[in-house]
Amino acid sequence: SESLSHGTRKAFIDLCRCARKEMIKLEGGPKRKRSVLPCVGVGVLEGGGEGSLLPPQLAQPRRSQRQQQRYKKPVDDEASATPYVHSHSDTDDRNSCSICMGEMVERTTLERCGHQFCRLCLDQAFKVKRACPVCRLVYGQITGNQPGTGSMIVERDPDLELPGHEGYGCICIIYSFPPGLQAPEHPNPGVRYPGTDRVAYLPDSPEGNRVLGMLRRAFEQRLIFTIGTSMTTGMHNVITWNDIHHKTSIWGGPRCFGYPDPTYLVRVTEELREKGITTD
Repeated sequence: SESLSHGTRKAFIDLCRCARKEMIKLEGGPKRKRSVLPCVGVGVLEGGGEGSLLPPQLAQPRRSQRQQQRYKKPVDDEASATPYVHSHSDTDDRNSCSICMGEMVERTTLERCGHQFCRLCLDQAFKVKRACPVCRLVYGQITGNQPGTGSMIVERDPDLELPGHEGYGCICIIYSFPPGLQAPEHPNPGVRYPGTDRVAYLPDSPEGNRVLGMLRRAFEQRLIFTIGTSMTTGMHNVITWNDIHHKTSIWGGPRCFGYPDPTYLVRVTEELREKGITTD
């Protein structure tokens, strides 16, 4: 009837108003218009429920959660990975041997410098050179393989001044080696090597005499020369310098292995100290 039709229409309008009020409460105000009228009164199912008058509201929260997880996950991974990397590095520093790069076996600590190594690794390193493989601090006395038949003669010339050391005379060091056969510690045992004579120069100053004393000790420990290949002539099985630089010329500067060279005495002192030779 007409009255029934009018009542139904009024109920429908009231339902629409209620639905819109609920929409305004959920979204914070009438900012957006949503197409909810077709859904009202037709039994929209929401998550398995019946008779709901509101559109689905779980889709947007689900997208928001996925977005939060997508942006949050790298941060969580980084936070968890960073301590793990640092911890792993710290563990390596404490437990790994810097010689074999493996885990410490029979950890051995050097008395003076405190560096630690595997016992076997340190024993093998000390057979080559009795010095810490990390800081190169020498333990005990190093003995080289310089031929044992040589001599070191020192002469002084008070009238000869070296450039850069005016006011002092000159110290002449004469190294002399006769020919001989290579010993077991040499590259080719039993092979003959020729003799040689070398002359080096130092200023006859307090600093020059200090270096001279260190060179004497190095010569006695057979560290000044070795047997190998000459860097200047390319000849094999000859007596050569062994990484302790000498000035073999009076003039010409560093390029000619001569003077002036303001830093030479400091450099050669450091080279001698690296081999365990001190001024004490």
